[in-house]
Formats: sequence, C-alpha cells, structure tokens
Amino acid sequence: MRAHRIKLAGTSILSYILLSSLTLVGSGEFTPVEDLDKLVEQLNNHAANTRSIQSRFIQKKQLEFLDETIVSKGRFWFRKENSLRWAYDEPYEYAIIISGGKFQIKDGEKVSAYDIESNTAFREINDLIIGMVRGSVMEEDKFDIKAFENEQQYLVKLVPRDINMRSVSSNMEIYFDKEDLTVAEIMMKESESDYTVITFFDKQINETIPDPVFTTGY
Repeated sequence: MRAHRIKLAGTSILSYILLSSLTLVGSGEFTPVEDLDKLVEQLNNHAANTRSIQSRFIQKKQLEFLDETIVSKGRFWFRKENSLRWAYDEPYEYAIIISGGKFQIKDGEKVSAYDIESNTAFREINDLIIGMVRGSVMEEDKFDIKAFENEQQYLVKLVPRDINMRSVSSNMEIYFDKEDLTVAEIMMKESESDYTVITFFDKQINETIPDPVFTTGY
C-alpha cells in the first residue's frame, strides 16, 4: 500500500493529490460559455463570500500500467484565508495540511513539514489547490482557459502554459455546480491513459471548523 503513497517531492505531490480516475462528469452536452467575464465575476463573488468548505470526496486514479483503478476516500476542509486539510481515510490514513505558511504531510505517526514561502514548488501547489477550491484559479495567468456549460454545471478547462507544469498535467478540468457554484469535481490528465477524477459530496459551506482540524494532532 505504501507504494501508492505520495512521494515527497514538489510536483509529484500535486499529481497524487489531484490526479485520480475515469468517469463521465455532468449531465448533458456542454456548450461554450458566451460571457466568460460574467462567469469569472460570479465565481469571484462566491469565493469572496465563502468562509469555509467541508466535504467528503472519492478519488479514483487510473494508470496505464495497472489493471485496476485506485480508489481512495476521505474528507476535505478549507477555511479562509489559506487553511486546508485533505485527509484520506480509505484504504489508508494519510493527510495533507496547509496552514500558517506550512505544508505538512502526515503519514501515520510520521509528519513532514515544508515552508511554503521558501519553496517555489510548494508555493505553486498551495496556490493551485486553494485557487481550485475557491474558484479563483480562473484569474491565473498561468493557464489557457476555456469555459463551457450545460443545465447543471459549468466546466472550466485549464491548460498550463508552463512546460514544467504540463509535465505533471497536460490539462485540468474543474466542474462547478450551477446551483451554488461550488466545485463538484476536479479532473486532471497526466497523459492520454493516466488521469484522475475527484468527486466532492456532502458539502457544507460556511460552517464553523475548529482550529485543531488544521493541525497534525487532529
């Protein structure tokens, strides 16, 4: 099982956190969004009014060299400004915690900590994860962005402009529920055959999250 855990090196952490499965997302055919600026404004307004997010998630990862899909389950917490906990409960316990300028990884009793500001790779990872969750990633100038919609969802497609980021993911797709503009799914494609989908459910918005959630002792 440990062979599937996160390798403690810049972009490989991002690929594991956000890269995981083969599913069809949304309902109905997507068509281009006519007014992209309006959508960006809507997502920004929602982000400004979102103090916290709690959710369960299912992560599915498909790799070409494996015959089976790797399925993980867990819980996710986000609190303004930049506190985040990504905790895997199944098939093993593992947590990624971002808080107080630190990027921490808890693997059983082992804890590894990294300073976000002094490490460019971890700073990029931090900004990307927070931007995806809050919807503010559409303001980033690091991606070529296209937006689509159907009756239920918006689909934002991001293609990294940086060659180093493209080596981690050739493109990303973020699905927002139209009803509340929260992130429903994140899909990242590492190659034509290796990709991931993370599906969020049981979402709670602006509920109080205790401080200990964003510590390694929780």
